[in-house]
Amino acid sequence: MLKSTLLILTTSYFAWYMERFEIAMIYPFDATYATPEVAGEPRLSELRFTTGDGEELIVWRAEAQPGQPTLLYFPGNAGGLKDRVDRFSRLIDRGYGLTALAYRGSSGSTGRPEEMLLTEDALALAKAVSNEPLILYGESLGTAVAIKLAASGIGDAVVLESPFTSISELVKSQYPNETLEHLITQRWESLKTIASVRQPLLVFHGTDDLLVPIWMGHKIYEAAASAEKQFLEIAERGHDTLWTVEAQIQLFDFLSNR
Repeated sequence: MLKSTLLILTTSYFAWYMERFEIAMIYPFDATYATPEVAGEPRLSELRFTTGDGEELIVWRAEAQPGQPTLLYFPGNAGGLKDRVDRFSRLIDRGYGLTALAYRGSSGSTGRPEEMLLTEDALALAKAVSNEPLILYGESLGTAVAIKLAASGIGDAVVLESPFTSISELVKSQYPNETLEHLITQRWESLKTIASVRQPLLVFHGTDDLLVPIWMGHKIYEAAASAEKQFLEIAERGHDTLWTVEAQIQLFDFLSNR
């Protein structure tokens, strides 16, 4: 009896530990709060978006200039909104609107991140700005969010920076000698979902990306149902160094046709 009880407790503790380890690995957000002005971009305003379950999310917002679309921006899992202010500034400089979401647990937003909840938050925010010409922009983790929204028919075009196929394949690529599939609960099955995406698509990926290998970006690109799509390889660039002049030229050219 005691042995069985200890086994149950040990199994429960292991499951509890692995769940938190998984969350920490996939969502290592920076919770530090900073206003757009403190971050260096006073043209952005800060909004508070209340979720259906009562959490409060930080959203940075800039209105589009006449005739320009708005980018609904979903960041990667590293850092927070303040760490992307330079690229936000470049988008604003060109007259694009911007709505950037701080996920639960990131940049001052409350709540605990989980796939279903992050998806619901993104959908709710997209509906709030759906009356605008809308470009979905996702980087890394954010590509999975953008793909889910695009597959549901949201957005006039999609930009994916360093997309991955799924969390399980990402884990296999990082830990090829381990069997961890049965422990994964945050799946983000982008390769399956992208088959329903038909909007114009731009994918760009670094050839030297050691976190999300470029073959994943190619698989996402090839599986997309978009009739108009482009793939840009950024030579000798890794996961966090893609905001190059070459990438910006391609991005702005893609956006200018929306």
